[in-house]
This record gives sequence, structure tokens and C-alpha cells, in this order.
Amino acid sequence: MEAAQRKLVIVTSLGKKYSGLVDVPSETFRTTDLLNSSNIFWKNPNHKCYDNAIFMSNVRLFLDDTGVYKRFDSIQVKLSEIIYFYDELESVGDKTEQKRATTMVKQSYEAAQTINIITRQVGNFFYDITGSFFGLFKKKSKDNFIPLTNANILGIYHEQDKWIQKKIKLPHDFICVSNTHLESLTFIDGQPL
Repeated sequence: MEAAQRKLVIVTSLGKKYSGLVDVPSETFRTTDLLNSSNIFWKNPNHKCYDNAIFMSNVRLFLDDTGVYKRFDSIQVKLSEIIYFYDELESVGDKTEQKRATTMVKQSYEAAQTINIITRQVGNFFYDITGSFFGLFKKKSKDNFIPLTNANILGIYHEQDKWIQKKIKLPHDFICVSNTHLESLTFIDGQPL
């Protein structure tokens, strides 16, 4: 198994967006599994300053939609600071993984559940996130990140004595949301936890 790199976008507090490359053990290894692992893969462990961080290279930091604020050859982002992330893949895993997942869903008779998540407020800003997932939420609540498909994100912020909603543009509809920053949740279709 040869290590590879994948494009990853990490969003931290107040909408700061880090876009760069992350090392993965192989092309078929899911980014979701990488960040949910108790032992994050580092191609070169000598670069590691924090046990709970991910190493990124060729990174651009965006503060808003107007352009790049700063560039880094490499940077470490602490997992506890990540609110959500997405990679270049439009869904979880490659074609083989997707086929396996489809078969497992059919055998277990699981249906997608739609969830609405409100993140913790940082400053005058929080996220209102909706999306679908498969499986028991109770199990997913033990992971660092919850994978969501059909994701929709609103950034909510306070400006000049009123709350404003801003739709967050995503390249596709798959993201992973941090359990650390989750403040509240509800199931939209009324299904139990």
C-alpha cells in the first residue's frame, strides 16, 4: 500500500477555510476514516507537533469569498478546531466502497435519515446544517465527524442588530461535520435517535 495525497477543504471557526493536500495511506482510504481514526496517518511522523492534528501541504487560507488571505507550504490543523470538511470525492469512498455500502444498506434495510444540526456559536456566527446519513446516530455520535450526504449549510451571523443567513456554497453535497462543535440536533422526518 503506497501513501497518496488528496485535496481537502477544512472549515474552522468564523468560516476560515483551509484548502490543501492531505496524506492518506492509499488512494482507496476514505478521508472520513482518516479523520475519525484514533491514530491519524502522517506520511512523515517527524512533522507532528500535536497528536490530535492533521498535516496539510500546499495550503491556501481563505477568510471569505474574496480570495486567498495567506499561503502555507505546510500546516497542522487541530481536529478540535474543525467544524466541517469535504474532500475532492463527491461521496464516501471509491466505486467499490460505494457498491459495498449499497449492498449493506439493502441487507440491513436501513433508510437514510435527515438531520438538522446547529453548531455552537463562535462570536456572532454559527452554522445551520441539514443532511442525510445511514445507520444509527448513536453510533455516529462516538466518531469525531459525522458524514452527511445531500448537505445544505447556512452560515448565520449577527450584524447591525439583525441575524443574517448566508448559504454556504459547496462543490458537491457530501461533507463531514464535527461532533465537537455540535450544539443541538433534530431529525427532520421525526425518526428517533
